[in-house]
Amino acid sequence: MSVSNRGTYAEVLDFARAEGLQCPLEQYYSSSEAAERPSREVIAGLTRKSVAIGFTLVEILISLAILAMIVASTFTIFRSASKSWQKGEVRSERYQNARNIISRISSEISQAVINSNSLCRFTGKKDSVSFISFVSTASGVFELSEVEYWLDADKRLLIRNDQIEPDYDFATYDHSDILSDNVSSMEFSYFDGLAWTDTWNFDQAPGIGLPKAVKIKIKVEDKKSKEGETFEVIARLKTA
Repeated sequence: MSVSNRGTYAEVLDFARAEGLQCPLEQYYSSSEAAERPSREVIAGLTRKSVAIGFTLVEILISLAILAMIVASTFTIFRSASKSWQKGEVRSERYQNARNIISRISSEISQAVINSNSLCRFTGKKDSVSFISFVSTASGVFELSEVEYWLDADKRLLIRNDQIEPDYDFATYDHSDILSDNVSSMEFSYFDGLAWTDTWNFDQAPGIGLPKAVKIKIKVEDKKSKEGETFEVIARLKTA
């Protein structure tokens, strides 16, 4: 039914009702009018759809909880990775430091000599060693020097003493340097060609002079003494 005709149909229906007559248009008009009205189910569906557009408090809380777990997991992973990287850097630095220490000690021990001076000797203990060797000076020239390495166990300091013009007393030195810190232990072993010993003294080994080899073992730890590595090397001497 068109909009323009609805007024005429309504007048006919009103006249028929006033006269007590039945008009077939009444049933048609009523059904058409009902068809144009939205049903209760449709209204209820539209209401539910409008309500469903928002979020409930429970849904919001669940979303926040999931977001918090994701953030916490990400932070934990990042923190763990950062600690691992820092530990790796400290371990690498400690390894390089120990490598430089052992390289210098073994190099100077391997250059140890016994000259014609009757006081010249190679004296070795388990935690220290002193000898005459050719060492590189600040000018880059190798000169004969009296050298001693020893460990201050209480302060965990590896100390190097030297004297460019040796007096062969092995008691006083011109220079004393801290070669490294955080060294918890240092051990020397001396090889005579047959066996390893913990001590070596030229006065007690006449006719031998120098050991054939010296084993150097040091342990370098972190500042809190929680982690550490042990490094070992053998320096061979020219005894011929």
